[in-house]
Amino acid sequence: VTQIDILENGNKFIGTKRGTITSNDGIVIKANRFEYNKKLNILNANGNIKIIDSINNFEIYSDNITYNKSNNLIVTNNNSKAFDLVNNIEISSDNFEYDITKNVITANNNASIENKIENYKILSDKFSYLKNKNKFYSTGKTTADIFSKYRFLSEDVTYLIDLKQLSSQKETIVKDKLNLYKLEKFSYLIEEEILKGQNLLINTNYNLPTSDKFYFKSAIINFKEQ
Repeated sequence: VTQIDILENGNKFIGTKRGTITSNDGIVIKANRFEYNKKLNILNANGNIKIIDSINNFEIYSDNITYNKSNNLIVTNNNSKAFDLVNNIEISSDNFEYDITKNVITANNNASIENKIENYKILSDKFSYLKNKNKFYSTGKTTADIFSKYRFLSEDVTYLIDLKQLSSQKETIVKDKLNLYKLEKFSYLIEEEILKGQNLLINTNYNLPTSDKFYFKSAIINFKEQ
């Protein structure tokens, strides 16, 4: 840190003019301004923040953070992004809670996860990412765009990164250019483009004046073969 002011009989440290702080557990924080409260063991940082977690292979960017070192918890606020450098996943939201010990990120408000290489994006108001399990789950209404071809409208969706599997136990609508699929619950294998569901209603050519409807108690649909 370029400039440090020590206040309150050595309890408060304020660093300005940009700097870097490194913790004992491999967390590197770069920011324009730091304020550390020694008694509370809490670090606040502001301005053009970059957090590097070399142990868990994360990078986090935000406008403001609070780092509770006793609880090993980082909370971000405004313009928050996180990058999983192993799985090529970008997480965006208004704010994060990053539990370093559990290796869990919770994204709140206008949250999205995106893999630009594999061409999918999932949006919801809240996501939790259990990185040790390579598992995401959303809370509430969720939209997923896959390969720029398929749109899923659902709730409380789970995404398993290793299997590349999207699923929900809630009512779901899937749309492609021609057809609309309404399911009671579903699972979808992204690479294989295979949709499995129960109580499935298919509305073909749903955007055209003439269309057909088909009902299946359960079904497996291979989108690649359509």
